[in-house]
Amino acid sequence: MTNEPATVLIVDDDKIIRFSLSVVVKRAGYQVLTAKSGTEGLQLAQAHRPDIIICDVMMPAPDGFELRRILTTDSQIAHIPFIFLTARGSQKDMLRGLDLGADDYMTKPFDHRELIARIKAVLRRADLSRHQGKIEAEGHIQELRREILGNVSHELRTPVSLLLGSLELSLMDRFKDDLAEQETFIQTALNNAHHLQRIINDLIALSQLDQGIIDDFRLVLDLDFDLKPLVKQSIKLWSERNINIKIHANPDVIVHAPKIGFRQAIGHLIDNACKFSPDNGQIDIFVEPNGKGGCIIIIEDEGNGVDSELRETVFERFYQISQGTARSYEGLGVGLTIARAFARRLEGDVIILDSDTGCRVQMIIAPGKADWNMED
Repeated sequence: MTNEPATVLIVDDDKIIRFSLSVVVKRAGYQVLTAKSGTEGLQLAQAHRPDIIICDVMMPAPDGFELRRILTTDSQIAHIPFIFLTARGSQKDMLRGLDLGADDYMTKPFDHRELIARIKAVLRRADLSRHQGKIEAEGHIQELRREILGNVSHELRTPVSLLLGSLELSLMDRFKDDLAEQETFIQTALNNAHHLQRIINDLIALSQLDQGIIDDFRLVLDLDFDLKPLVKQSIKLWSERNINIKIHANPDVIVHAPKIGFRQAIGHLIDNACKFSPDNGQIDIFVEPNGKGGCIIIIEDEGNGVDSELRETVFERFYQISQGTARSYEGLGVGLTIARAFARRLEGDVIILDSDTGCRVQMIIAPGKADWNMED
């Protein structure tokens, strides 16, 4: 907590009133900024972020009412406490000022002691509000931490349990004469090992994002090796749902991108499409060129889609449409976050497109030269 005195911005076009207010407020122990117009007051508020603003109403445009309205449109300064100090004392003017979000309204002539008392009261209320907001924010953060830890623990515990259980069963003596069944348990263990590896890779990717570690080293990709295996893996992973995935790639497309990042990003987009598709659903992947080394990839599925008001929210880290441990879908809720971060570091993006049916997700990779070509 700082011990510096609060800063008061005084906005009044009357030089004498501006001077007298400045003297009174300084004597009360506050720092003072003064502005002779609404325009100058706005500039000072944006530049210095004062702790409170005292403003006249009757000034050349913008007048006090308009200045207050403009302040509310700027999220950086809209919260600054505001007191109207004016000769306009009608109830209509007072109500208008309060409706605009002012914290108090005083009329001229005024008692200096009352003004200082009101400044103290408004600042005290603002301080209490900030303190309460901080407590609520800390509570929300703690709740979010618990939920994230719970989700991560669940996502890690499940594949580890299946992995260990499958390996233990495969080593039992009764499988000596039934190698096919033993192979089934070993394959289950391998699938869960891969799932565990993907979770770890996602957590590493998030850590690298936070540290500003960016891999933008572009290679010439081969879709036969960098896209088709992902599709085969997804079809196998979701085999019980009988989901069909088809690639529609323009033969002229040449992609220059970081290999690991590309596979991770596209893998998440395909996995999301599978996760939210109905049984026996169809997923189509369209790949078109976007200049030299760039591409546009659109993945269409037959799921329920994403409501328009949630199309940005779903990109938030750890967000899931179904919250809590009883959520309908597994996963950490970081796939779209990672995919968008990958595309944006290549000057592209991942967005959710309008669609009459299902969901359409588009990833754009901007054109760019390959930093290294394996054929060189």
